[in-house]
Amino acid sequence: MLAAMTELWVFLHIAGVSLFLLFHGVQVWSLFALPPAFPDREKMFDRAEQSRMAGTPMYVSLGVLTLFGVVAGIDGSWFSDGWWLWGSIVVLLATVGAMSALAGPYMRSIREATTRWADGTYPTSDEDLESLLRGPRAKLIAGTGLAGLAIILWLMVYKPGA
Repeated sequence: MLAAMTELWVFLHIAGVSLFLLFHGVQVWSLFALPPAFPDREKMFDRAEQSRMAGTPMYVSLGVLTLFGVVAGIDGSWFSDGWWLWGSIVVLLATVGAMSALAGPYMRSIREATTRWADGTYPTSDEDLESLLRGPRAKLIAGTGLAGLAIILWLMVYKPGA
């Protein structure tokens, strides 16, 4: 019975991972769909809003994957079986922190720059908006997330230290 419960927790953890990747995929698409939409600010605003709207289900699924990952780790006695699970948690926290620090302010600045004021103007010039879009921030955000995901995947599959 205990093994069956551990398998259930792992299944729910993987389901949480799948949902997280689905909703986060919307945000990644939005991130890379912004430059091709320039100079159409309404289209850019819509894409930035799609990213924002995917945030809540993404964070809920992050909570689900974390909760059931920890429960599976406790039930399977994996916290005392090497450092791989602890390492995964540290990498997850570091990646979430880095992504929040990089992506949140960037997408917020895109939304602000593409919001039309009551007089029909925008708060940011076309040149400044284009500079923001063409800068390295989107690639840095994507690279950070991809690196974190790859490290966690490696830790989960190979379980070093176990």
